[in-house]
Amino acid sequence: MIAAAMDLGSNTVRLLVARVGRDAIEQVLGRELAAPRLGRGLMPGQRLLPAARAEALAVLAKFTRRARDLGAQRVALGATQACRAASDGAEFVASLGRELGLERAQVLSGEEEARLSRLGVLSRLSGPAKGALLADVGGGSSELVELGRADAPAISLPLGAVSLTEAHLKGDPPRLAELKALDQAVDQGLAPVRGRRAERLVVCAGTASTLASLLLGLEVYQPERIDNLLVPLTRLEEEAARLATLPLAERRRALKLDPARADIIIAGLAIVRGLLRLLSLREITAMDSGLLEGILLDDLARA
Repeated sequence: MIAAAMDLGSNTVRLLVARVGRDAIEQVLGRELAAPRLGRGLMPGQRLLPAARAEALAVLAKFTRRARDLGAQRVALGATQACRAASDGAEFVASLGRELGLERAQVLSGEEEARLSRLGVLSRLSGPAKGALLADVGGGSSELVELGRADAPAISLPLGAVSLTEAHLKGDPPRLAELKALDQAVDQGLAPVRGRRAERLVVCAGTASTLASLLLGLEVYQPERIDNLLVPLTRLEEEAARLATLPLAERRRALKLDPARADIIIAGLAIVRGLLRLLSLREITAMDSGLLEGILLDDLARA
């Protein structure tokens, strides 16, 4: 069966179209990525910006047509933090389902997002899941869940690459005081994680994929090379420090595969760095696979 999933986040919209067998993705037929930044300027309880809604709708309509052209019999949409926080988020997602003719369209709770990210990561993860903690670092929030326990409760933290950037990074490049304020905000936001132990930190979503692509020197997007890449803390810190010294225009050139992430990558890496230090770990396992794959597999299981 050919099926598709779309992930509507605070920063990006992603599409995956695949041929799926029994409980597994057999062949990827198409991928798309765009950054309408639905959550820009959003405060909890406020409405989404009309321009952001319009841009997200246009991207999702394009991606839906692409999925149907590739033969997708089902297209499922999962929306995350921006639509959780906005007063009109649920209404917007319901309208998307109707207008685009989607088989499923839902706003995911933080716990559901973590569960689906876990499902997607496990479909591609090498090595032991026992003792591993998964971090899904998003634009408006970060979700944490133990990989080795199907019944493990998830933690949703109000730490996102977009929200932290908007709150703390104004300079171009950011000033030292801004970077210190960012690290302090990350430390405060990670308070619910203090005392937890993990033998391995697995990180999925855009920050991990962007970091891995940079370190691999990828000229073309290759998710199979990103999955299971080990990134030492020292390399992460070196890359974060380098990017923080670059003006935005140079950061965009450096992030040639995803230049739209150039302004928020510093905050995303700060979250990952904070987690490693809190857990006393020396490396991450980067994963491109995650929420998108989980949405697809879960939708087919329910169908």
